[in-house]
Amino acid sequence: MIRIRYGLDTNVLIYAHMPALAEHEAVRVFLTELARRDDTLLAVTPSVLHEFVHVVTDGRRFDPPVAMPEATAIARRYLDRSNVACVAVTEEAMTLALDLVDRHRLGRKRIADTLLAAIYLHLGIDTLVTCDPGDFEIFDGLRIVDPRADRP
Repeated sequence: MIRIRYGLDTNVLIYAHMPALAEHEAVRVFLTELARRDDTLLAVTPSVLHEFVHVVTDGRRFDPPVAMPEATAIARRYLDRSNVACVAVTEEAMTLALDLVDRHRLGRKRIADTLLAAIYLHLGIDTLVTCDPGDFEIFDGLRIVDPRADRP
């Protein structure tokens, strides 16, 4: 069976799980359809799941925020899925990220996105699902899918 590999950005998880956000329904439907496909592997990094929990439990961003036990349960459900891989940074991916920062003359606010792109590219995951496509368009070899506008 051919596995189509998609890397997920944090904002996709946030929008999919926060009904108060305007993007919620479109992103939720997209992610649900993608996750149900037998031929699809979804990749997340520890930092994507960590940032998801950090953001959705923040009372300054959401009223009400998600309770910590619920947020960690959502993150665990991703880890428990057979078609979700939690992929970590390697030395090679970190080196690639630093090279991308230098090559594109990126500033400090682009560090996290660049590392995410480098991790996925290093692992051969050439499709990134994100609601911030402009943050990743400069990275050659990375196809961007915006769940608000595209179909899985």
